[in-house]
Amino acid sequence: MSATSSLTVSLESIDSCFEGIIPSSICSCSREGTPNLTYLSIVQVLDCGHVGLSYQFFNKTRKNVMENPMVQVVVVSPKTLHQYRLSLCYERTETEGATFDRMKSNLDAVASQTGMSQVFRLRGVDIYRVMDCRRVDSQAPAEEFPKTDLIPELEAFSARLAACGDLDSLLDTGLDALSTLFGIDHSFVMALDEGGTRLYTLASHGYTHSGEGSEVWVGEGILGVAAERRVVVRTSNLARERLFSRAVRSAIRRRGNPSLLEKEIALPGLPDVQSQLVAPLVAGNRLLGVLCLQSAVTGRFLASDERLIQIAARHLAATMAMLARSVARVANFAPPRRPAGRSPLRACVKHYASDDSIFIDDAYLIKGVAGRIFWKLVQSHARTGRADFTNKEIRLDRDLKLPDIKDNLEARLILLRRRLEVRCNFLKLLRAGRGQFHLEVQRPLALEEHP
Repeated sequence: MSATSSLTVSLESIDSCFEGIIPSSICSCSREGTPNLTYLSIVQVLDCGHVGLSYQFFNKTRKNVMENPMVQVVVVSPKTLHQYRLSLCYERTETEGATFDRMKSNLDAVASQTGMSQVFRLRGVDIYRVMDCRRVDSQAPAEEFPKTDLIPELEAFSARLAACGDLDSLLDTGLDALSTLFGIDHSFVMALDEGGTRLYTLASHGYTHSGEGSEVWVGEGILGVAAERRVVVRTSNLARERLFSRAVRSAIRRRGNPSLLEKEIALPGLPDVQSQLVAPLVAGNRLLGVLCLQSAVTGRFLASDERLIQIAARHLAATMAMLARSVARVANFAPPRRPAGRSPLRACVKHYASDDSIFIDDAYLIKGVAGRIFWKLVQSHARTGRADFTNKEIRLDRDLKLPDIKDNLEARLILLRRRLEVRCNFLKLLRAGRGQFHLEVQRPLALEEHP
């Protein structure tokens, strides 16, 4: 008889218990029979008969397990609060491989977000065979939650993406489809910058403030780790993670080891985010950015959502890459025309060469590559009145010193257009056809160049 056939309750039927929403407890015994009870943060189901426990701090538990491999773990359903007792037998510890890497990425992402990278370190994943699983408070069978077939919604999602003719509409359509088809009301896309060191927000859905242009470093925080390692990072109870981290931070300060602590990173998006899922956007072997989903509801994104969003993110990334290649082939040139209807009130546009930041009437607009492009456009407009441009001429302009990433130009133009929509009501960047755009200027401009 196999180990799994004797389980009173199958692990699959209580999958929500393994999301870390409610902490699990583990009880071990020494060789002499002295018990020890503590809490752990991660219980991961590996298959129908095995689980993995994170090996981080538990020195006493670890010592007991090495002497006596039998332990019991109690997990709790966040939906019903029913408790389930798992009788486990320790088999081995893994310090590399897919299971270790997956658990380490999630732990490292949260540790980086909360400034605890030097404290929360995964030493290994302890693999246990599940000898039995049963309800603590009753012998009744476990609750079965219906599995939802989302194939029709995924088909509709891919069809909507396929109908998009440019990157701008693709981003809006994709995020809107996540809301209407899957009920994910808060999401944003961050693109990888030309240097491959930062992510910047390119499009968002469901937020009071769009957040376009906000940045995070690759490798830092939940978003940065997901990008750097090209893995999905999912958190179900950020409030609990923060409370635990802050408690540990306080203990470290009391012990006089503040050098171990790093600055806690603020998450972009929802101020009261509880659940977050970040999926890398990878086309071929190239990282384009990340797709981030957020919710103020604890436990909103489960393992089933992770699989779903991985598929959606792959469709989105593939379509982004295809559209970018298509736009890069367009070489049409639109003849210049002078804008109509200027206001007599002059606007001051300042360019700071040190970081290519742009200020309009002393209000920050944008910086970096997009700032450099914008300065080139307004200079051309001020000299000749020109308002129509093409992607190709911008890409081939050596004075702009653009990085050799062809499909990143359109993303920068989209970011510039959206920043203008939010920050300025008299300057607009409008699409004028495939690979073409129009600069609409409704007030005279006074240009100032600064170091």
